[in-house]
Amino acid sequence: MEKMDVSSLIGRLLCQLGFHSFRVIDATFGFGDAGGVEKVECRRCGVIMSRKA
Repeated sequence: MEKMDVSSLIGRLLCQLGFHSFRVIDATFGFGDAGGVEKVECRRCGVIMSRKA
């Protein structure tokens, strides 16, 4: 069995609770009401999401 360190375990727990550590992968900027969109990825679990910038 592989040994898990405490910080990794806490990080995974935070991701399960919805507290991700995001980094920006791609950003598209717009003007006015359109605004911009960012594509972000969680550093811990790898989930990819889009959000308004």
